Amino acid sequence: KKGYGDYMKLRYQILIGILLAFIQGILLNFFGDSNFLPNIILVITIVGFFVERDIQKWIVIAWTAAIARDISLSVYIGCGAISILLTIWALYFLSRWINNENLIGVLIEIILGTVLYNSFYWIILAIIGSTYSYLYAFNYWIYQMPINALLGIIIYYFMSKRAKEKRKKERFRYY
Repeated sequence: KKGYGDYMKLRYQILIGILLAFIQGILLNFFGDSNFLPNIILVITIVGFFVERDIQKWIVIAWTAAIARDISLSVYIGCGAISILLTIWALYFLSRWINNENLIGVLIEIILGTVLYNSFYWIILAIIGSTYSYLYAFNYWIYQMPINALLGIIIYYFMSKRAKEKRKKERFRYY
């Protein structure tokens, strides 16, 4: 049976997702439609899942942010949301082989997540009828991967610090 606290957590997760979509929109206005636009929704989702390993929480946040971004910024509604869900599930299954205690692991997940997300997005657009080739789309991703990785390192630093403090409190709570 779900309590009132579970619904409050869900409410906050949805609000975080909407905030991420808003931040992505601000970045789009700042950078324009250039090759150097980071995908903040994808990066925060990957780093958050990587640090906390709470897939349900990050699926709610990512899907809410992606669908809000699709509704407000995209021509096709749902492509980004489906792509981010497929990416999270793929990374979830691959995460058992990637160490979540160091920076190399988070970089691998961000770069792999960027490639998977953009590939899934391209496949969905190709099914819908887009005429872009995979190589044309890949030219854009070459610029996006290092920017996402740099943003991910910065976010990982703050999120892992908080997670380590939380684990330390839980570990010594009963002593």
